[in-house]
Amino acid sequence: MHRAIAEIVDAAPQSPTAVLVPAAAARAALERTLERLSRLPEILTRDEFYARMHALLSAPPLLSAFEREVLLIKSADGAAADGDIPPFRLRAGLVSEILGFYDELRRRDRTVDDFDRLITESLQGSVEIDRGAERLFRQTRFLASAFRRFERLVDASGRVDEHGLRSLLLREGTAAFERVVVTVADQAADPRGLWTADFDLLARVPGVRHLDVIATENMLAAGFHQRIHDLLPGIEEEKRGAPAVPPVLVAPRHDGGEPRRWFVCRDREEELAAVARIAAAEDARDRTAVVFQRPLPYLYLARFVFASARQPYRALDALPLAGEPFAAALDLVFAFLIAEANRASTIDLLGSPHWRFADLDGSEPSIRERVAALDVLLRETKYLGGWDRLAALERHANPPQRANGRASRRVNPADAAKAAIAAGEALRPVRDASAASDQIRALLAFVAAHERLPDPDSPISARHLRARAAVVDALESLAAAHERHDNAPLSIERLFGAVRRWIDGQTFAPSTGSVGVALLDAPAAAYADVDELRLVGLVETDWPERARRSIFYPSSLLSQLGWPNEIDRLTAARARFHDLLRLPRSRVSASTFTLEDDAIVAPSPFLEELEASGLAVEHRAVPRLDADSAEGEAEEWLALRRSRSPVENESFHGSAGAREPSVYAVSHVERYLECPFKYFAARVLQLDEEREDESGLSPRERGQLLHEVFETFFRTWDDRGGKTITANNLDDALELFGSVAEATLAKLPDADRALERTYLLGSAAAAGLGARAFNVEIEQETEVVERLLEHPLEGSFELRGEHGVRAIGIRAKADRIDLLEDGTLRVIDYKLSRAPKAARALQLPIYGVCAEQRLKGRRGRDWRVSRAGYIAFKERNAFVGLAGPGTTLEEALEQGEQRLVAAVDGIERGDFPVKPDEPYRCRWCGYAGVCRKDYIGDE
Repeated sequence: MHRAIAEIVDAAPQSPTAVLVPAAAARAALERTLERLSRLPEILTRDEFYARMHALLSAPPLLSAFEREVLLIKSADGAAADGDIPPFRLRAGLVSEILGFYDELRRRDRTVDDFDRLITESLQGSVEIDRGAERLFRQTRFLASAFRRFERLVDASGRVDEHGLRSLLLREGTAAFERVVVTVADQAADPRGLWTADFDLLARVPGVRHLDVIATENMLAAGFHQRIHDLLPGIEEEKRGAPAVPPVLVAPRHDGGEPRRWFVCRDREEELAAVARIAAAEDARDRTAVVFQRPLPYLYLARFVFASARQPYRALDALPLAGEPFAAALDLVFAFLIAEANRASTIDLLGSPHWRFADLDGSEPSIRERVAALDVLLRETKYLGGWDRLAALERHANPPQRANGRASRRVNPADAAKAAIAAGEALRPVRDASAASDQIRALLAFVAAHERLPDPDSPISARHLRARAAVVDALESLAAAHERHDNAPLSIERLFGAVRRWIDGQTFAPSTGSVGVALLDAPAAAYADVDELRLVGLVETDWPERARRSIFYPSSLLSQLGWPNEIDRLTAARARFHDLLRLPRSRVSASTFTLEDDAIVAPSPFLEELEASGLAVEHRAVPRLDADSAEGEAEEWLALRRSRSPVENESFHGSAGAREPSVYAVSHVERYLECPFKYFAARVLQLDEEREDESGLSPRERGQLLHEVFETFFRTWDDRGGKTITANNLDDALELFGSVAEATLAKLPDADRALERTYLLGSAAAAGLGARAFNVEIEQETEVVERLLEHPLEGSFELRGEHGVRAIGIRAKADRIDLLEDGTLRVIDYKLSRAPKAARALQLPIYGVCAEQRLKGRRGRDWRVSRAGYIAFKERNAFVGLAGPGTTLEEALEQGEQRLVAAVDGIERGDFPVKPDEPYRCRWCGYAGVCRKDYIGDE
């Protein structure tokens, strides 16, 4: 493909030639590849090509993205006002989605009338009988009306957008280029490809004498061959170039077992570290490329990984403006506004080093200490936000005095509270101004008054000022767009959505130099000339690239408007992957990883293509760290790492040494079955779990509330002689439960009370927890002799394990044990969510076995468990029995005993491997920060 482009450009050196590529990074890669040519063509992205064509045309100015969005909002509001009500609330995020849908419709060479007619005809027959079809029908009416209004407003604005520009170019334009070389496929094959309307423009625009479309054999075979003939009827075909010598596929060395053709790393950082070590060992930096599908993780990591390895690198992709500190600081302001100054947003804003507030000036105590004191106050008062509560915050901020006259808090939060109130007042015009432009200018005034600029001599100052200028320019442009087209006030969500979408679309090019390993995304890599290529990040979420689906209509409806099907995209993605495998001149390798954000990830299905690639395989080990180049602390660390043997040292696989027998809480042993390392972290290391803050009651607090209500209810019920709950006395039970619940709820803050009341007592939509629990007892129809509530089971119990019976010290508290008139026990355990997996359940079987032993002789009887189950309030059927399908109650009790004995044996041996029974839960684990997940599953 590189040779074909060069030959076409060299064939007509005097003709103005444009080469269309998918992105700016691809342009930079192709410029480097073609640098030997005497004259480089203009290498342009799609948007740059349209801008060049507009510059040569005596046409009205182009509408900015801000102006188009303002016009669309006005059009959508007008359509709704005229009776075409959308079946959704027009939120900020939907505005850009609607505009994107309109653009895609027009780029696929379809008009609004085509859209209205085809979708309406498809839905009309089902509207009367299908609620989903009726909703889509109303959506279509709304969108068609909004699009027609939008087109009228664009025409009346005196400006043009991309679609109007195409029409002008076809009528009266003159192309800037005599020859256009298209090196990208169509949209059906590549999300960065050209659209139907683009191919139509290139084929018909005056002045373009030659149109060349270049594609690889793999891409043509993936369906592009037929589609390009449909898009450009009569196009001539010419095969150029001869097949190059394929590279060698480098694979890891293996000692027996099934050989792999790809490298497996712990995470993305380890992938880059391996590349850096290879580059250092072979001194082939300038001819080596690292190729990824998702640029950002690798661009951020490269700054540290390659610097640590003392290896230069060059990046053609740019970092997002959204990642710049100033953009993130502006997010804190919007979060404060949208959340109405709730605790998290207030603390984040006041604690940010990018904003300053007069009330927090001064060094003693520090800003951090005063903001932390305010955070404690907000937690204690269950502060959930709201402008009224913020305004009244100061009177809660002064700490109460102790008897000796000293304040009860070491740091007074009053200054931080004043700063929060002042921030709310300063941002009031952003919320309340009567014109959108005034709202935006009020936000700019807040920025000017409260921003904290870095020291001019700081190395980050210039970059910060660039980011600041870009964001401020965007805000000023948005204010001007509203002032020109629609100055009605905006909701904070809409304002934030507009600014955030613009920021997300802008990038900063990092200064990485011009030598060293090249970091390329997959689309740009196709244009690079390299000797060695390393494909990284081959995981299921990245390769193939996820297609962006329409949020408005299913594929079955959109296909008639020209939308491609998923099979075409996947086939083309596979073709591009095969092209990448044959891109380098010498060697190619691939790597995947196992962990991302503390969660286990699956490898990409594209790894299977390595077997079918037909490339010769060379097995090679990744070079080890060079100990001679390490200095100081790095040398000490490296020596320590090399002194350890993960294979031979059992401590790398969860062994902590034998432990003395103890008294075991059943819930703690159940955690051991969930993951032995979690037990180790909580019970042996005694670490606190990392938990996210919650505005209402935590799950633990809600569980305690539930147990307190049920315990109080049953004690009162039994004292009144109620005993068994039946259909005849259900109303009495519900009335008593309601009064007990209300008395308990009265202890909660107002903000929590309403939600917890709905949980306990229910609503018009669903029954409460009390009603569901009572229904279980009614269905079982057995007379209760005595109820043991929150009954302690402590002491030494005889439990059967795989190797016989052993005595184990147990500490437990059963939620409820019912002694029934037939001499049997019913053991009940309350669960706010779902019943635990049968393979991990310990509490019920152990409670049952221990109750049989401890209650022997009570009321002159030997009690046996006849029923045991969970009242799990998120299950379809509230009662979930301990004995599952194909298992008797006796077998379930025995299996529970064996699980506990085996777990206790493991604890006493000191076996605490990282072995979660459900690996997906690692994502939410409270001990993720101390867990060595690279040893998951090791024995």
